[in-house]
Amino acid sequence: MSETGCFIRVGSSVQPMSEQMIEDLLAKRQRTSLQTTISPRQRLTFKQLQIYYQDRNLALNDHFIDNLDLRLSSGEYNYAAYLLADENGASIKVAKYAGTDKVDLD
Repeated sequence: MSETGCFIRVGSSVQPMSEQMIEDLLAKRQRTSLQTTISPRQRLTFKQLQIYYQDRNLALNDHFIDNLDLRLSSGEYNYAAYLLADENGASIKVAKYAGTDKVDLD
C-alpha cells in the first residue's frame, strides 16, 4: 500500500489492485484479539478475580467464564482468561488519572 494506492506483485511486475481485490483481501484477513488468541496455559484459576468481585459486592456466578467470554469456541481458555488468571507470566501496569490532566495521578 502506498499513497498512490494498493499494488500486487504479478510475476516480476507490480500491478494496481482493484477496489474489489482490496475488499476481498481485507475480508479474508485474520482478526486476532485477546478473545480469539489461545492462552499459553490451560490450567487456570480465578480466585483473585472472585475476591475482587466479592469485595465490590458484585455477583460472580458459576457462569462467569462464559459471561466474560474467557473461552474459545473450542472450549480452551483465551488470552483474556490468561491475563485475568491467578498466575500468568504477564506484567500489567495501570495508571489512574484524577482528571483530564496527565500529571495528576490518584
